Amino acid sequence: MRRGLPLAGAALFLVSSALARGGLFGAGGYGDADLYGHYAHLMAAGHWPYRDFYDEYPVGAQPFFLVVHWLPGTFVGALRWTLALCGAAAVAVMLASFRRSVVAALVAGLSPLVIGPVFLNTYDLFPALLVVVAVAAWLRGHERTTWVFVALAIAVKVYAVVLVPFVLLDTARRRRALEWMAGILVLLHLPFLVTGPGGVRFSYWLQLRRGLESESLGGGILLVLHRLGLVGVTLKDEAPGSRDLVGTLPDVVAAFSSVVVVAAVAYVWLLYRRRRRERVAAAAAAVTAFVAFGKVLSPQYLTWLAPLVPAVSLDAAVLLAAALVLTRLEWEEFVKRHGGTAHWGQVLSWWILARDLVLVSVFAATTRRIRR
Repeated sequence: MRRGLPLAGAALFLVSSALARGGLFGAGGYGDADLYGHYAHLMAAGHWPYRDFYDEYPVGAQPFFLVVHWLPGTFVGALRWTLALCGAAAVAVMLASFRRSVVAALVAGLSPLVIGPVFLNTYDLFPALLVVVAVAAWLRGHERTTWVFVALAIAVKVYAVVLVPFVLLDTARRRRALEWMAGILVLLHLPFLVTGPGGVRFSYWLQLRRGLESESLGGGILLVLHRLGLVGVTLKDEAPGSRDLVGTLPDVVAAFSSVVVVAAVAYVWLLYRRRRRERVAAAAAAVTAFVAFGKVLSPQYLTWLAPLVPAVSLDAAVLLAAALVLTRLEWEEFVKRHGGTAHWGQVLSWWILARDLVLVSVFAATTRRIRR
């Protein structure tokens, strides 16, 4: 049974993807799927991203969008099937390489059904797969494969950069590793830097300078304090498509959140450096730190955790399941009340803060595994 668990987990993920709202056979678009399709259509027509049109996503996402555009059927349908296969592969790699656990298989396999539409309508399962493969290669000591997949993951979604300090720590050829990763990143960026250097720079700068997103831990705390009448906050829709808290206090909290992310990843690195064991827990803790403490936290970020955290320990898997459920409840409440702004500071503030505190508990569970 344990040998068949990776296959069973992957099959469960596909079944969950089929049954989920906004899943494989669902109607209508959710999340950013339609925007990806628009970008892919423009690229297929000969337009270059960052030069001929604004594109908010990293350069590694562009080939992915274009490949999905060339697949049979509608773009949204092809995207969902591609992401479902990416997710199933990530779950299979996790269960085969990290931890053959029924609980891990259930949490990861049921995650699309639990969390809802965002799982198959944002492209985050693709970088999640790249990260899981990179960690699996790191676990087996395949250094060059690790470097390649870490670099690819960074180019597709920047969060994978948190793996770099850990990978460098475990290789005797650190200069060689940096050359490989930097070379791949330069190679992927070069066509876009040649054709539209200003557009690439603006895209990354816009992401870097984003404010305090309302679903982040800092945002959740300020929204609850606002509801209790202790502080006043203002919400505003900001580029590239999030509802942020604006003002001096949110700006300070956003800057502090970025510092906390760096400190949390550094803490995980120091814990791991002492014993050089529990690589999966170290990777999961670093990614969780990026999600839990960052100034931006969108529901789809939990996609990065689903094929990684359940492999760490039973308590980490259960806590992640709770975070997925709370994210689904938050999403349902948002859909029910969509169209206004009051719900963000009154009703959803409690859902947001509860989910974010559970994610902090996930971080604690993963770091506890390293300490053990």
